[in-house]
Amino acid sequence: MSTPLATVRNLERLYTRGFRDRVTDSALLKVAMSQIARDETVLRDLERDLADLEQQYQMSSEVFYQRWQAGQLGDAADFMDWNALYQMACQVRDRLNVLRDESTPYES
Repeated sequence: MSTPLATVRNLERLYTRGFRDRVTDSALLKVAMSQIARDETVLRDLERDLADLEQQYQMSSEVFYQRWQAGQLGDAADFMDWNALYQMACQVRDRLNVLRDESTPYES
């Protein structure tokens, strides 16, 4: 049995060669949509936590992150948490952008 990544790569090779199957298409789209739904929930929670910190410190997360990276802020626990939350939110947004671009129904 191959790994999930190997399976995805094998399916990509098949699709590139002209493979078409409605059941497989449907299953793949459901997997992508399920991940999108989970990521949207995670992102909402992260954004809520980020908004709380933004309100508390009267600073956007983007400005905070730039200042944090430049070493202009201390090592307070809130700032370490904020940094981690901001990076996680960026990763989830990136993943959602990829999934949303790639999860559109396949045109045959």
